[in-house]
Amino acid sequence: MSTATAAAPAPAPSPAFTLGPAASDVTIDPNDVVSFAAYVDQVRTDTVHSLNFLKETDTLSATVTYNIDHVVPGTQKVVAIRFTPPWAKHPGQPIVAIKDLSEYKDTVLFDPRFEADTLVHAHTPHLAAWSLAQLDFPIRYVAAQRHLISRTIPNHIDRTRTILDTLQERLAKNPTLAPPPAILESNGGANYWGKGVIKTSILVLLIEEAARYQSIAADIGGAKDYTPGNLENQWKRTGLLEKSKQFSG
Repeated sequence: MSTATAAAPAPAPSPAFTLGPAASDVTIDPNDVVSFAAYVDQVRTDTVHSLNFLKETDTLSATVTYNIDHVVPGTQKVVAIRFTPPWAKHPGQPIVAIKDLSEYKDTVLFDPRFEADTLVHAHTPHLAAWSLAQLDFPIRYVAAQRHLISRTIPNHIDRTRTILDTLQERLAKNPTLAPPPAILESNGGANYWGKGVIKTSILVLLIEEAARYQSIAADIGGAKDYTPGNLENQWKRTGLLEKSKQFSG
């Protein structure tokens, strides 16, 4: 009798960013005061958690610059959260405000191509170097790239123009480019966007990690572009392969 056993089935692709639910999965009645307040409290909890893991991994700069703006689904309201600075008497305390979505008309929240309900503004040391150099950041680190189709984080050089205008012009000139998940602010930090506070904050961590390792690689010849087939294998792992075929970079 044969003792051979059947091969184990191949694991299904893991979804990109599995931590935290996407806020668009639920709808909040703006007239239901209890549900609205509970949702705002959950956004606050997710934001504090995200700040903690970004601090614990040394992702953020010494100023701990980390701001969140998150759309409450089903409403025209945005939860805006800022933190007291390190030099405050009580540092790291969240300050929560509720704003009208109309105040964000110049952001990617108003362009569905960016698939965003959350904005993050953060300063991270190694990515900020690219902002200071006024250069676009090419992602050459697979741990970040497997979750992203866009290959480059552009730099917002002319800050007299809005981020949305800058990005829309870039995509109009290069319609095969994937909408980027972030934009550097020249001589400053960066702005990121995505679905949900936690998922978007993970993006901050991964892109900063890429910038850090690519900076280290500069001492030994620099980070190289991906070898043939590498990107496709990475995107298979996160279920992005088919979507990636719509874009050139």
